[in-house]
Amino acid sequence: MRVFYRGHDAVITETQFLWLTGTLRAFDIAHLHQVRVIRRDVKIAGPRPEVVASAVLAAAGIGVSAMFVDALLVRLSLAGVAVAMVAIATFRRRAVPSWEIRAIHRGREVTVYSTRDLTMFNQVKRGLKRSLENVGAARYRSHAAAA
Repeated sequence: MRVFYRGHDAVITETQFLWLTGTLRAFDIAHLHQVRVIRRDVKIAGPRPEVVASAVLAAAGIGVSAMFVDALLVRLSLAGVAVAMVAIATFRRRAVPSWEIRAIHRGREVTVYSTRDLTMFNQVKRGLKRSLENVGAARYRSHAAAA
């Protein structure tokens, strides 16, 4: 049996696509139709690390400069700005691209594979494409032999 892709999250052979999630999802390659790629933006909580780092550094700078100011109102204002910067950077939601392979399998719309890792997604997509091409070539050979 030929293996077109083998990774820690998926295995693609000439007959099956196995998505190794919490529960195993198996799809027969011969029954996959209208295969397509979808890119979605998934909202996740939490900022990028560089945003948090720059907000913390700015807050620290504001905090240090507040120590050298005599007016209480100015100190409180600078401290408030520092806290607001860190809060905004920490609680902001951001969009992360998610890639999916969707298809019709035995008459049902299914998600064959999904990940946020573009490199891994492209490897899986390439393996599935080769597997589908292999099935198509085998169908053509069997029809040509019958004729």
